[in-house]
Amino acid sequence: AYALVVVPQLYLVTDEHAGAVAAAAGAGAEVVVTYFSGISDESDHVRLGGYPGAFRELLGVRVEEFFPLGPDETVALADGTGTWWSEDVTALPGTAVLTTYAAGPLSGRPAVTRRPGTDGAGSAWYLSTLPDDATLGALLDDVLAAAGVEPTVASLPRGVETTRRSDGDASWLFLLNHTDAEHTVAATG
Repeated sequence: AYALVVVPQLYLVTDEHAGAVAAAAGAGAEVVVTYFSGISDESDHVRLGGYPGAFRELLGVRVEEFFPLGPDETVALADGTGTWWSEDVTALPGTAVLTTYAAGPLSGRPAVTRRPGTDGAGSAWYLSTLPDDATLGALLDDVLAAAGVEPTVASLPRGVETTRRSDGDASWLFLLNHTDAEHTVAATG
């Protein structure tokens, strides 16, 4: 029933849970899977046949090699920088390459991919690195738009979180500012 499912670094995953993620995409959800996911089963046995293991078919990618990054290392992307991790990815037929690595041994290789669902509904997105905040924010804006997910409050400043709760008769709007700056938000609730 979810419009969007995010699978962040899910190294260990059962076949049942991997199937549920694939079923969500099959039902029309946008699914975002990040690097080093689907590698082993629930007993920590490495999945054979290539990576990202349990999510390989859903994502339409094959990871050829891992390139972990040190705490202060970054990797250039065509539209930003990646941190923490990078991978040598091959996009399989039918998978769109959205962003590539722009330097180093991975230059020109896919960094972010998207595989549309077979019936046109839902997609599976793969991030083979952790993009910088601005790049990740822009990418997630695209994912949210594809999922048809709209904010509780329009034109919300980045770093401000909203949640609306209702008891059926009334609703309450909660705003949480996770930044150091003051923000004014036009809203009711």
